[in-house]
Amino acid sequence: MSVRKTGSLRELQRDFQRHLQIPDNLTATDSIQDDAIISAIVDAPRLSAAARLGIYRNMYRVRLIDALHDTYPVLHQILGDEVFFGLGEAFVAAQPSVHRSIRWYGRELAEYLSRELPYAEQPILSEIAALEWTLSEVFDAADAVPLERNALQALDPLSWPELTFRFHPSLRRMALSWNTVAVWQAVTREEEPPQPELAAAPVPWVLWRQNLQNYFRSLDAAENAALDAALAGRCFEEICAALGNWLPEEEIPLRAAALMGTWADGGMVVGTDPRV
Repeated sequence: MSVRKTGSLRELQRDFQRHLQIPDNLTATDSIQDDAIISAIVDAPRLSAAARLGIYRNMYRVRLIDALHDTYPVLHQILGDEVFFGLGEAFVAAQPSVHRSIRWYGRELAEYLSRELPYAEQPILSEIAALEWTLSEVFDAADAVPLERNALQALDPLSWPELTFRFHPSLRRMALSWNTVAVWQAVTREEEPPQPELAAAPVPWVLWRQNLQNYFRSLDAAENAALDAALAGRCFEEICAALGNWLPEEEIPLRAAALMGTWADGGMVVGTDPRV
């Protein structure tokens, strides 16, 4: 698409961006910015400047919807092509892209689904979107070298009470109220998914990456409390205290040691520091 040299490049880019984000209920004559960008486009045989601009605008929106599909393939499969494309059109109109990289477009989709009808009538859809976005974050997060179990075992036992722990940059936490993971797994395996089922209480999950592979698992109340404390920068002594709300005192040392070993074996722990 050829453009005339008119005004500054910054002005042209600004007008072009504004045009791409004009709601569908506005026409070219309704928008000063629309007129400005059309006047900068060279007319050529067969297609007018407005027609050329319209094609680009449509393709821009389609590309954003394609980006949503890339991040939310399971949600797309559940909704089907027609409904997902309609969702994409509505979301693109409501949530213009604000990122230089299209990779980060769509972060707000879970929240959008939770409030907009008819999607809000099926709350599991929002959780599936939240799960898929979080998994994409886990996969794209920075890397770090895990601290192996034997490195933890080699630490001076007297230093343990004051130790704090650093975790892999990919580690994420979620609380899911529905059987979201079971539905996601079934669709991923191309199996018939179970019917949505609300849990008695939200279930905590941890998600992380190890050796270029995403992992996730649910947590019981004790591990959830311990991991919360560890991620908050609490020392080992304070992590044990957090376990005290869920376990008898005599079980705490063994469970705390087991958790540290499990986290290390999973590649979740990347370092230790003395408490400041």
